[in-house]
Amino acid sequence: MDIAYVLHRRRYRESSLIVEFLTFDRGRVSAVARGALRTKSRLGASLQPLVPIKVAFSGRSELLTLKTAEAGAAAPLLDGPCTYSLFYMNELVLRLTAPHDKNVELFEVYRAATESLARNEALEPLLRRFEKRLLDAIGLGLTLETDADSGAPVENKLEYRYVPEQGLMRNTSERAGPRVHGDTLRALAQDAELSGRGLREAKQLMRYVLNHHLEGRKLSSRKLFEAYASGNS
Repeated sequence: MDIAYVLHRRRYRESSLIVEFLTFDRGRVSAVARGALRTKSRLGASLQPLVPIKVAFSGRSELLTLKTAEAGAAAPLLDGPCTYSLFYMNELVLRLTAPHDKNVELFEVYRAATESLARNEALEPLLRRFEKRLLDAIGLGLTLETDADSGAPVENKLEYRYVPEQGLMRNTSERAGPRVHGDTLRALAQDAELSGRGLREAKQLMRYVLNHHLEGRKLSSRKLFEAYASGNS
């Protein structure tokens, strides 16, 4: 059996689901969970997000059939911000990865992030860490400690901008993108603690980089979170 996390699920026909998984052995896969919506379905009861489950599949096409799913523990209850953060993490994985591409590093990055979420850790540092590690794991990592123009080490007090396909460069008025101080870049690169200005700059940088890789496609999870935030302000 494989170990998997549920990324997304949607209704399929009368009583079934199509489920997107992130698995240890196969990478991201889609599978039909037949009868999962029936009242007494053990299969449906196991298909919870946030916690790892044991799964087995059959089939050779892109859309597999889920044969078994066994949950080891009940998923913890999350509050609104944590729930939308999980939606956001899942959507990034769905948008930025190819199906059936095994990536153990990505699986472990996702596992660490969901465990931190379940422990109710501070969301902003958790999400910045996840975004950075996700890009590293899928081959789109950022070089955060070296000036791409000169090859010189990033200096803490200087400001830089990230130029897509080129890297970090010293801030000049003609360059687009958010301004980020060198100490923020170093902290992000080293998974060091971020707060205040550093957290704000890291968020702006990662959003800019992710928007580039998403090719301008809007994330549904961001819209949901913004609607939630406006309704609770």
